[in-house]
Amino acid sequence: MRSIVVVEVERIANSCGHGVPLFDYRGERGELADWVERKGPAGLRAYVRDKNARSLDGLPALRRLDDGP
Repeated sequence: MRSIVVVEVERIANSCGHGVPLFDYRGERGELADWVERKGPAGLRAYVRDKNARSLDGLPALRRLDDGP
């Protein structure tokens, strides 16, 4: 799927990352997988429908291919 995002940029900044601490990778967190399992397929579809219908700035979400017309 492709989309076009139009933005008006007023400022661009970056960071050198020198203040970011180093961490050792110890593995993936299990919370997300556990949450998805508890929701189940129907619950996950309902969550996406209810919570992801609009972007943070209120624009309508992109239609998924399996959403139908």
